[in-house]
Amino acid sequence: MKPIRLTLQAFGPFAGREVVDFTRLPSDALFLIHGPTGAGKTSILDGICYALYGDTSGSERSAKEMRSHHASDDTLTEVEFEFELGGKRFRIKRTPEQERTALRGRKDQLVKSPAKAELQTAAAGTTAESTWTPVVNKTTEVTERITALLGFEVDQFRQVIMLPQGQFRKLLTADSREREKILEALFSTETYRRLQERLNAAARELEQQAKAAGERRATLLDQAEAASEAELGNRLNDTTAQLTSLAEQALQRRSEDEAAANALAAGNTLAVQFAERDAALSARDKLNAEADGIKSQREQVEAAGRALRVTPAHVSLAKANRLLQDAMHQTKDATEALEIAKAQQLAAETALKHEHQREPERAAAQREQIRIEGLREAVQRLGETQREHAAKLGLEKRATDAHTRLQQQHAALSAQQQKLAQSVETHTPLAARVEAVKLGIRQQEQLIQSLKQLDEAQATLRRNREEEEQLRKAWETAQTTWKACRDEAQALDARWRSAQAGVLARHLEAGSPCPVCGSLAHPQPAHHEDDVPTEAQINAASAALQAAETAAEPARTHHQAAQAAVAGAESSVVTLQSALPAEQPSRQSADSTLVALRTELSSAQKAASDLEKAKAALQDGAEQIATLQKELEQARAELDDSKLQLAAVSSQLEERVASVPDKLRTAEALEREITTARQHAERLTAQLKTAQTAQQTAAESLAAAQAKQSTLLESQKAAETRAAETRADFADALREHGFADEAAYQRAALSAAEVAALQARLQSHDEAVAAATARLARAEGIVIGKTAPDLAALKAAQTAARAAVDELLSQQNSLKERTEYDRRTLDSLNAIRAELGNLEDRYRLMGHLAGIANGDNSKKLTFQRFVLAALLDDVLRQASLRLRAMSRGRYTLQRREDVADARRASGLDLEVFDDYTGRARPAGTLSGGEGFMASLSLALGLSDVVQAYAGGIQLDTLFIDEGFGSLDPESLDMAMKALIDLQQKGRVVGIISHVDELKRQVNAGIEVALGAGGSHIRIGEAAS
Repeated sequence: MKPIRLTLQAFGPFAGREVVDFTRLPSDALFLIHGPTGAGKTSILDGICYALYGDTSGSERSAKEMRSHHASDDTLTEVEFEFELGGKRFRIKRTPEQERTALRGRKDQLVKSPAKAELQTAAAGTTAESTWTPVVNKTTEVTERITALLGFEVDQFRQVIMLPQGQFRKLLTADSREREKILEALFSTETYRRLQERLNAAARELEQQAKAAGERRATLLDQAEAASEAELGNRLNDTTAQLTSLAEQALQRRSEDEAAANALAAGNTLAVQFAERDAALSARDKLNAEADGIKSQREQVEAAGRALRVTPAHVSLAKANRLLQDAMHQTKDATEALEIAKAQQLAAETALKHEHQREPERAAAQREQIRIEGLREAVQRLGETQREHAAKLGLEKRATDAHTRLQQQHAALSAQQQKLAQSVETHTPLAARVEAVKLGIRQQEQLIQSLKQLDEAQATLRRNREEEEQLRKAWETAQTTWKACRDEAQALDARWRSAQAGVLARHLEAGSPCPVCGSLAHPQPAHHEDDVPTEAQINAASAALQAAETAAEPARTHHQAAQAAVAGAESSVVTLQSALPAEQPSRQSADSTLVALRTELSSAQKAASDLEKAKAALQDGAEQIATLQKELEQARAELDDSKLQLAAVSSQLEERVASVPDKLRTAEALEREITTARQHAERLTAQLKTAQTAQQTAAESLAAAQAKQSTLLESQKAAETRAAETRADFADALREHGFADEAAYQRAALSAAEVAALQARLQSHDEAVAAATARLARAEGIVIGKTAPDLAALKAAQTAARAAVDELLSQQNSLKERTEYDRRTLDSLNAIRAELGNLEDRYRLMGHLAGIANGDNSKKLTFQRFVLAALLDDVLRQASLRLRAMSRGRYTLQRREDVADARRASGLDLEVFDDYTGRARPAGTLSGGEGFMASLSLALGLSDVVQAYAGGIQLDTLFIDEGFGSLDPESLDMAMKALIDLQQKGRVVGIISHVDELKRQVNAGIEVALGAGGSHIRIGEAAS
């Protein structure tokens, strides 16, 4: 993790917005964070730790407590941290839970704002805001993602990357279990832990399988009620023999059961025949017993015929009686209605009399209405005074608001002036670099131009060399051709010359003189066996040689010219190179430097522009504050005047309020009271009119009821006469048809359906008697001469035979089930025995491996802790190199090999070997300064070793909060050498300290300045 930028707002001692731009420090810097006590040096580390994990660098400070007491209520506490990791940029924004000014409603009201967090990412080297991409935006998710990215939880981060004030010994004195967590995160050894967990899980699974198999075996033996597999096998053999014996007995019992069943079937058939004879006899006797009833039914049918002829007279009588009853009921109802009308008439007269007696109450209601209506003018004056009082109140409130608003504007302008002053102070150093940067740009442009000319000269030199090479080859080719032509011409000439003696010898003749010597004798004439070149061949070779010489001359001339061009280009290159710096930069590096300078110039020019704007704004702000001061005094005077006017109107209001009853002091309330009084008077008048109307209506209802009763009495007398006539006619009909009275008629009267049913029943009885007689004759003919069987004895014999068979079958089935169950159980037990043998063989190996991997060994080391111990040994070797240098060869860090306490995890405990005593002792016994040196050495050793392992976490940043004050000068010097060595290897190291010697040794620094309104951060030289 490489820090880029940290922004703190209302955080710790910082009231406003403070930015720590780590890019302004030298690359891979060793820098010092310094300032007076209480200025907020540690708060910078708190900000980084809070941004990453939502917690501070020291566990004793919570995030909620880090809100600045200097900040205003409307300024949110916020931390933003940007860093680079693995070729990407990350930006975190966090705000803790806090109280802020309400955005709506009362501005003096505070509302609780929940904690928030957001993580964004962008490609390394990008700065545009549009390139940032959101990753997660929940506090817990951001913390989890940061933990995954860095490989640390917050406690491990405070022990490896950030050594908090007073807590630098934590990593040194941590126990094996805690150190195991840190090393596992650093070296990603969770694979070994997962392996030992899988071994342990596999062993446990084998144990569980073996235990389950043993439990299944015990359960099967318990269910089989056997002590062992041998006992169960013996019992299985016994039951098999018993089954064979029972099968033989079952054959005999089935034969006996079949004979008893046949005897019972024959007895049942004979019993059915005797039962049919008895049933036929019983049916005939039953019909004979019904003879008296049948006779009575025949007489009932005859009487019903006579009653049918009397029915018309009976119907007329019933109708006349019904009409008489209706008339009597109507007369009774009319009489009751007449009594009700009389009671209503009496009540109406009583109510009217009561209303006449309430005349004084009506007069009082009218007087009360007039009195209340008379208060209208007083209430109107009171309302005017109240409105005037409200206006004065509004005037006083507006004056107060104006005075408050001007005070707030004055405070805001004062705060703005302070920020502008800080802006002037911040931008002045950068703005002052404009001319220097411009000069650097001109020099860099000249350098780039020279590099460009050098590139062009070198390109020309390469082209000239290539051309010279081509021309050299052409010249060499031409030379080779000329030499070949020359050799060919010379060879032809030599051959021609050597052949001339042979040519002359061929023309010699005996006795003729030799043309060369003149001799007539030719004892040894010359001989020439090769072909003699012709004149044409010689001429052609001569011409080819001439042509080769002609072609070679231009090639030589061109080659010499090319050599001259190469020499000139080389001279130009050497001249241009001599004008460049000794360490010649590349074109890409020079271009990058120019881009950086132009970017810096743009920043410096912007800073200069912002500086001028800030200075102008400071002047404008001073003028505005003076104007606001005058407006504030005027507003204060207007406020005092409005308070005096309000007091005068309030006195007048009190007087007018006293003259009006409390509940009638508003026009609306008065009008409601007037309406109530008017309605009360009108209601009393209406009640009188209602009583008069009710009395008149009751008198009319009484007269109508009396008339209706008289009419109904006459109708009742007519109905009584008609009923007497029909009663006489009914009595004559009864005597005529042989009925003594109406009761006898009623008993004889039947409906047509009832008569038809009786007739059908008589016919059915006659038919049943004939059928029963015939059935009895048939049944007696079948059983004549036979004896009824003893079914009970037959059934008992058959039941006994069947029971004997069932008993044998039950015994067979029970034994079969038992045999089958015992056989299945024995098979299962044999399978379990084989399974247990296999599990024991597998557990013998797996259990041993799991025990060793999980610490069941003489060293009490788990597999992962064994790997971590080897890695820790590498770390301790690197750490001891630095510790021995810091302690002048006295101390060496080493891992404790023995097991101090068998009850807890071990193998990663540390101790120091003291060369002065020749003995090792716990690391916790080191003094404060010695412990700091050991902790620092351990942190640096971790950084070296983790970086060396492929895939390790990048520990390229280290923060140290205090601890250097405990070192003597020589130890301090050795510690600084170690840190400088770490910085030279590409690490960023930040130190918080009050030690003056560090300011002299560390050039780059972050200064935290203490102020009454909050602290401020400046970046520059540590000694400044």
